[in-house]
Amino acid sequence: MKKLLPALLIGCLMAFGFTDVQAQDTRFGLKGGLNFFSIKGEASISFMGFSETETFDSGTQMGFHGGIFMEKPLNDFLSIQPEINFIQKGGSDSGGGADDFVDFSDEDVTLSYIDVPLLLKVNIPLDGNLSPFLTAGGYVGYLLDAKVQFDGTEENITDEVKDISYGMLFGAGVNFGNFFVELRYDYGLSNIFDTDIFDEELNGDLGDFGDIGFDVSIRNRGISLAVGIMF
Repeated sequence: MKKLLPALLIGCLMAFGFTDVQAQDTRFGLKGGLNFFSIKGEASISFMGFSETETFDSGTQMGFHGGIFMEKPLNDFLSIQPEINFIQKGGSDSGGGADDFVDFSDEDVTLSYIDVPLLLKVNIPLDGNLSPFLTAGGYVGYLLDAKVQFDGTEENITDEVKDISYGMLFGAGVNFGNFFVELRYDYGLSNIFDTDIFDEELNGDLGDFGDIGFDVSIRNRGISLAVGIMF
């Protein structure tokens, strides 16, 4: 299933593009660049009358992304831009606060996704080849792989991360003829970790002492710097 869904997403976008390829001014493009993501959230635990809630913010994890997109103009200023991107998110060396609950200290967490954004693009025409633009919209992501690296070892945690994520995107960039540069902010809205697994593990280990309530809310947040070309 993990291999089938990305292929279906790519097929859907290509089909949408090819059916509209004769439309005037419709353009296609390729893009890629670097990402700088962190993991933000909070964790709470309750046990035998004791309860505690902590917030945490990991350090920045660098990754990369690449993808394809289509720009369909609505008028001289507005366009709709669907995309399909491979992107790496995650975090590194937690800043603390909930390390007893979600131990990311001295660890690098890399989460690989296929993201499918749908964006509204505002073009700001200027004289010459220089053309600034703004983008905003939402995305749905499908998890391909999740890994943690620590002490020279690597562990696969794909089963502990939810398959589906979603969030908002906000960006700004400049076109130079057929080329462009864009800086984009990814505001993750979904809880990316499967909290049911934590509940099962904790209650399995300490269930003889009573029920343990555990809740963790972890979200991806980060920026991406991309360069690309349109055809």
